[in-house]
Amino acid sequence: MVRMVIQGCEFDAVEDRDVVYGDHFRLGLDKVMELSEAGVEFWAAGPDVTLARVTVTENEYGERILKTDPAAFAANHLGEIIAPPVIHPRYRAAAAVVPVPVRPAYAVAA
Repeated sequence: MVRMVIQGCEFDAVEDRDVVYGDHFRLGLDKVMELSEAGVEFWAAGPDVTLARVTVTENEYGERILKTDPAAFAANHLGEIIAPPVIHPRYRAAAAVVPVPVRPAYAVAA
């Protein structure tokens, strides 16, 4: 049996998906769920070098998620292994002002 230790989960903007990572692996969240259901054992690293078993369950919205002990480093306070939300900086109109080159040879009709 293969054991893989999950250290965290993050959003990969290049691949546009949640990615689970650990020692010597980096897989998409959906691929980890698929492997877990196929028999690969996933464990989450916790404090004091402890390991917590990771299982595939459903949350209250009916979505499939990875669940483990809430004390594990990769889990949130509910024990779910999910990528944290992507926070975009607030839009500032002053930052969006870009000088526009003006060419007097062209007229703009209103």
